[in-house]
Amino acid sequence: MSLRDDILHLLDGAQAALEAERDHINDLNVYPVPDGDTGTNLALTLHGLIAEVEGSRATTARTLSKVVARGSLMAARGNSGVILSQVVRGACDVLASRTAFDTGLLKEALDAGCAAAYRAVKQPVEGTMLTVIRAMAEAAGAVSDTAPAASAIAIALDAGATAVEATTEQLDVLRRAGVVDAGGYGLLVIARGLAGALGTEHAQRRAVRTVVGDLAASADVAASRHVAGLPADDEKPSRYRYCTSFLVRGEALDGAGLERFVAAQGDSWLVVGDAGMVKVHVHTDHPGTVLSYASAQGEIDAVEVNDMHEQTRARTRRLTLTPATSAAVAVVAGEGNKALFRELGCDGVVDGGQSMNPSAAQIMAAIEEFSAEQVVVLPNNKNIVLTAEQAATLSGRPAAVVPTLSIPAGLSALVAFDPSRDSAANAAAMEEAATHVRSAEITHAVRDSRIDGTAVRRGQVIGLVDGRLTASGDDLRAVFSAVLQELARGDIEVVTVLTALNGFAVSVADLEAVAGEACPEAEVEFREGGQPLYPILIGAE
Repeated sequence: MSLRDDILHLLDGAQAALEAERDHINDLNVYPVPDGDTGTNLALTLHGLIAEVEGSRATTARTLSKVVARGSLMAARGNSGVILSQVVRGACDVLASRTAFDTGLLKEALDAGCAAAYRAVKQPVEGTMLTVIRAMAEAAGAVSDTAPAASAIAIALDAGATAVEATTEQLDVLRRAGVVDAGGYGLLVIARGLAGALGTEHAQRRAVRTVVGDLAASADVAASRHVAGLPADDEKPSRYRYCTSFLVRGEALDGAGLERFVAAQGDSWLVVGDAGMVKVHVHTDHPGTVLSYASAQGEIDAVEVNDMHEQTRARTRRLTLTPATSAAVAVVAGEGNKALFRELGCDGVVDGGQSMNPSAAQIMAAIEEFSAEQVVVLPNNKNIVLTAEQAATLSGRPAAVVPTLSIPAGLSALVAFDPSRDSAANAAAMEEAATHVRSAEITHAVRDSRIDGTAVRRGQVIGLVDGRLTASGDDLRAVFSAVLQELARGDIEVVTVLTALNGFAVSVADLEAVAGEACPEAEVEFREGGQPLYPILIGAE
């Protein structure tokens, strides 16, 4: 086997160990703000790292170490994933110049990984994964360099298990819940998976006590909510709503300046990386402000914005309500549109749409978020259908994809969703419902072109109905009118208009007047959608 194959073998071992306990780690997360599930964040970080190594042609220890360090940073999800990426990065700095594995190398790698993790967190908190990596590094450090590597690994794992157990008494929130720290336990699981892949017999020798007391079905609601990672009635959710993470790429990036700005925008922030690439994570009420500032520093990528309040509600439904047969997951762009999907009974929303397509891993994580036996997925964009189908195939539970090509089609399909039906029956009913809606979108042309025999200039307003160019011009209202008139030829009764008019000298009242003239027989409802790139989306039935 090549060195690259050896690394993939180790990473596969870590991934397999983590996947086996992912749900358990998720349910250990007791902090009032879920910030995504810890087990899922760690699993997706490893998944992305493995994909980066698989796609690399690197062969030497130095080049492979750079690939692993970079891949872990790019794939990092949530605080736990970012801290894990720093452990990996520190270890890779040591491994870059070495190929033979021995006790001395293990000690150096653990020390470097520990130091990098602590450097990344400006206000380290003990009783977390930081404590666990430090305990493992210190225990291994006391072993003689001449001792067998297997002995050093066994000692480090024992110290990690002891440190994980101790986290229950180190943080009040863990003590009240009677559980260990989710991130610390996840890190230990990953270490055990790596050890198992190395062939050490000690990897699974010692279990960790993860829950105190009897928490069977007879347990009271407050205790159940604590173990599930939910705040008790006397605990308040975070003051900030959105968990925001992204990458910034550029030359001579001002990491310190970015860090100061991000720190002033919220809490739970981490800014890690180097002058060429930085990973940012922050809880904030203003993700757009953070992203705008970062985009002025360099190219932003891998943007994720999650509504933590909705995560809390979803977890409550998942863990305290009777499981439904099916749950619905939709890919949606725009805060108003997301709210509308939730109002219609959508259980989970993945942020994404035109020009911001989510990965299969993101959709798969949403599929596996709920306690329902099966899931129905609405991609709501032609460029996301195949990704959604891939995620459904990879998921461990039955999932059906309804190939909706627009947000209006997704809304129409969702009306036919019944959580008591299985995913196949739901998919059939929802696909049928989606066929009765016509979708239109109004945007700006990004280049000069000729479409369907019509010349279009860059910057002009264009209107498309069911994907076909219907109108173009310089006036948004005129194009809106032409699109509605085209839709009205189909004897429509109900029209839903989703708007995102910020920056346009047009009001909803202006559009209401246009709609009254263009389709006077139809019932027209306007909703603020907030979708990017498209000031108007329309569904007509």
